[in-house]
Amino acid sequence: MVQQDNRVILFGGTFDPPHVGHLLMAQLALEQSAATTVWFLPSPSPPHKRQERVTDYQIRKEMVAALIYGYDGLVLTPFEEQLDSPYYTVDTVHACQSQFPGHRFVFLIGSDSLIQLPTWKDTRTLTHSIEFLVAARSGYPYYKTLHQVQQALPGLRAKLLEMPLLDVSSSFLRPRLLAQKPTCGLVPDAVLEVWKKWHEQ
Repeated sequence: MVQQDNRVILFGGTFDPPHVGHLLMAQLALEQSAATTVWFLPSPSPPHKRQERVTDYQIRKEMVAALIYGYDGLVLTPFEEQLDSPYYTVDTVHACQSQFPGHRFVFLIGSDSLIQLPTWKDTRTLTHSIEFLVAARSGYPYYKTLHQVQQALPGLRAKLLEMPLLDVSSSFLRPRLLAQKPTCGLVPDAVLEVWKKWHEQ
């Protein structure tokens, strides 16, 4: 049993839709770290998806709430609503650290996003501000990806989240939902109910 402290894991994303992979990442992050809580931070308007159609923010928030309902330590925290658009990770992290100085924050991320880290806003500042907990994703081996990113960002601090490779993504699931095709359990029923409520009106 890992001794817990005041550590909080930040789990940002579009969550369009949230799925079992997100849930497993968050649950395992709690179990493998000293954190007491995972804050789910759905982005109101993801800067990297400006050219894509994204499900309304309120719907995505409601889907995240449905995904994590009943799971201790998993909390919907729509923190970015307080911030000015565009919503960059570095700004979110600094705002959390400023408003909650008693907490120690860790950022949860997939290795498919880690490889993009050098392209994010103010990444050198970001990587010196927070440690990353990284879940390996299919096609992005953790150690190879980490080595590549650390060439550009030598200040990066990262740890591997031990979890099975789940070849599931929101970008795969969203078109299936829009086409009313089965998601085969990858999107929990409670999340599907929220999606259907808003898309079948």
